[in-house]
Amino acid sequence: MKPLRRGLAAIVSLALTAALCGLGTSPATASPASRTTPQGHGTCTETAPGSALQRRGTAWTCIKTEPAAAPAIPGPTPPNPAAELCTRDEKEGAIVSDRLRYCVRHWVIYATLDVEEKVSGYATVFVAAAAWMPSLPHAQWAEDIEISVTQMSNVDEVTLALSSTCSGQCVAGPPAWGGAPARFTAAGQHKSGSLTYRSTVGKGFHSTTQPTYRVTGSIVDTAGESATIKPEWWGPEVRCDHEVDQWAGCIVPRHTAKVTFSKSVYHGAAVAYEWAQKKLLGHFGDAGHPLTRWVDPLDPKAKKRRALTCDRAPDPFISGATGVPNDSCDEYPFARSWQGGNPGTQCVDITPRQIGGVWDIAGVTVDRGTPPDAPCVRAHVDLKDNEEAGGEFGRAVKSDRIIDSEAFIVVIVP
Repeated sequence: MKPLRRGLAAIVSLALTAALCGLGTSPATASPASRTTPQGHGTCTETAPGSALQRRGTAWTCIKTEPAAAPAIPGPTPPNPAAELCTRDEKEGAIVSDRLRYCVRHWVIYATLDVEEKVSGYATVFVAAAAWMPSLPHAQWAEDIEISVTQMSNVDEVTLALSSTCSGQCVAGPPAWGGAPARFTAAGQHKSGSLTYRSTVGKGFHSTTQPTYRVTGSIVDTAGESATIKPEWWGPEVRCDHEVDQWAGCIVPRHTAKVTFSKSVYHGAAVAYEWAQKKLLGHFGDAGHPLTRWVDPLDPKAKKRRALTCDRAPDPFISGATGVPNDSCDEYPFARSWQGGNPGTQCVDITPRQIGGVWDIAGVTVDRGTPPDAPCVRAHVDLKDNEEAGGEFGRAVKSDRIIDSEAFIVVIVP
C-alpha cells in the first residue's frame, strides 16, 4: 500500500485541524489540586508521581479516536482492490464500502496535558483497514492495515498496537505484528500490517458479524512511559453464508447485489431485459424495483416456472415465428426470481434486433400483447445468447452471494 502512504501528505492539514481544534484549544477547567479526569480528550491516564513525564510538566496522557473522512489520495491503486476506497472523500466517513470491499478509517489522537489541562504535546495517527472479501477462501478475509503519523509535536514517541475481534459466528486472527506495538518518533513514519477473520457459518445457513478494532497506545518519554490506553471502534456489518456455492463466503450486506449484462456480449437477451425495465410499468430489476431471488426446493432450477411462461397453453411461445435464427424463449423477470414464473399469456412477446451493428431497445418490435402493466416479457433470442446470459446470472449469484429471498438489481451496460 505504498501509494496510499505517499498520499497521506494530502491530509496533513486536516489532521492538524483535528489535533489543534479538538485538543489544543480546550480551556483550563480544573485546578491542579482537583485531579478530576479531563473531559473531551478521550481516555486519560494520570501521570505517575515522580515519573519523567510528570517532571516535564505532564499531568495527563490521553488518547481518543475519531472517524476519518479522507480526501482523495493521488497515485496508482495498490494491489488490494479495496485500497482505493480508503482514499475517497465521502459522507460515509469512517467506513466506505461496496458489496465485496470495505475500508475502515480512523484517527488515533494522542495528547499530553499540563496541570491546567492544556495540551502540551500531541500526535495524530491515521489508521486504515482495507478488505476485499474474496481475499481468502472459505468465508475468510484479510484486511491490509496502513498506519501513518501525520503530525507530532512535543512528544518523544508514541506506540500503537492493533488487534480486532468479531461478533457472532466469527473468529478473528492474531493482532497486527503479532501483538507487538508499532513505535513512531516523527511525523511521516508509517507501518503496514494485516488482520484476518474466519466465519464458522454452517452449510445451508448465513450469519452476520462485525469487526471491532482495539488500539493499545501509549505516549513514551525519553526517560519514562505513560500507562497504556485502549480505545476501540467498530467496522462494517459483514454477512457470511454457505448457501449459494460449494464454499462459504462473505459480503457487505448494506449494498444491494447486482447482476450486470452487456448488450455487446449478450445481445438480444440484454436488450430484452432493458426493454422490460424501461417500457413496462413494473420496471422490473432497475434500481428502484429490484428483483428477489427465489429458490423453490421442489424446483431448484426453476424448470417448471420457466415452462409456465414459455411452453404452456393457451399461448405457448412459438420458436422461429419472427425469423430469429436458433430462436429460443428468454423470459424476464427471470424464472429464478420471485417476480418471474408468470403464465405466458400475460406476457408481452418481443423480438430484439441489431440495427446498424448496434444492439439497442430501438430495434425491438412488439409481436404480441401491448399492456404496459404486463408482468413479464417473452423475447425471441438466439439460444446461445440466452444460455450465456443465464450463465452470467448464475455467476453473479455466486460472486455477489445472492441468497434465497434476497433482492438484486439488473444492470444493463453497452
